[in-house]
Amino acid sequence: MKHHILPLLFLLPFTATAQGIHLKFGGGLSSHYGSDQVIGAFKIGIGYEVELTQHWSFTPGIEVYGKGAKNPNQTAYVFDPDHNQLYNPDTGQPLTGIINRSATQNYLEVPLLISYYLRTAPSSYIIVSAGPYLAYGLSGKQKTKGDTQQSGSQRYYYEQKTFNEPGTHRFDCGVQTYLGYQFPSSVSVGLEADWGIAKFNTAGRRNVSALIALGYKF
Repeated sequence: MKHHILPLLFLLPFTATAQGIHLKFGGGLSSHYGSDQVIGAFKIGIGYEVELTQHWSFTPGIEVYGKGAKNPNQTAYVFDPDHNQLYNPDTGQPLTGIINRSATQNYLEVPLLISYYLRTAPSSYIIVSAGPYLAYGLSGKQKTKGDTQQSGSQRYYYEQKTFNEPGTHRFDCGVQTYLGYQFPSSVSVGLEADWGIAKFNTAGRRNVSALIALGYKF
């Protein structure tokens, strides 16, 4: 992740003097549609605002966005160390256990937002934004506990790269929405959400996230 964040930070001294530059930072929660549970999410990015009218603007950007989900308490069949499936000696039914999985997904994301500014006081505005986003998976880690189909210590815990897992897709796209307030200091704070449309994997999971976002416009 350092290799992807550092180039963005390196650009800031050279772009900060340009009119319309936005910095945005955020933290919150992320998951997948369905039964998956939430984990922490974050973002850091820059954008450039193009004023269309007195109230409307277009803001493309580029962000490093950390998403993910966890799926605990998955029921799975139990196997012995030799990979033989185990059965209840009394009923003959397969024995089952619990597998816990969580995954982080770090993306390079490009939001393309249309924003509406409602003036409430001198240099103060309510901001409503929406638009599509495109993203590409850079890195991530999947952690698994209790998988008895594995051998040795991996029966208890192992880690893998998220986007190397079979059936996982690096490409993501969807809709980003934002509702916030800009203060006279050019600092803004608001609620932001990503609503995934593309499938994260062949199981049909889609990303969804919500952040508290802080911004500053130069």
